[in-house]
Amino acid sequence: MTTAPAAPLDDLDPANTDGPAASAPRTGGPRTRWAAIVWGLTFAAIAAGGYAVTSSTRATAALIDAVADAEIGSAVAIGLLMVGGLVAVAGLAGLLRAAQRFFSQRRLHQSGRESTHQP
Repeated sequence: MTTAPAAPLDDLDPANTDGPAASAPRTGGPRTRWAAIVWGLTFAAIAAGGYAVTSSTRATAALIDAVADAEIGSAVAIGLLMVGGLVAVAGLAGLLRAAQRFFSQRRLHQSGRESTHQP
């Protein structure tokens, strides 16, 4: 097994210096990953619903009967409803991230003296 010689960290240049991430100011502290939280809660709710349906034989039989008796129009409507729900969840995650950026920028531009009164 061979290892490549390691370069000192001072000699390494960043790969991308002209993107939006490079020009964005660094705020204090780690940021909350809202999309992970929202999607995690969504999939946990779907899993809980699936478990509730499959844990009871009566509920499972009712689901099988409903799917077997479904018409094409209602299946398309349910499919569109599910896609709309996923788009709404993605929009909610985007709104939370935008709000986090807004409040982070607002906090960054306020100092103790400027936020209380003007001289």
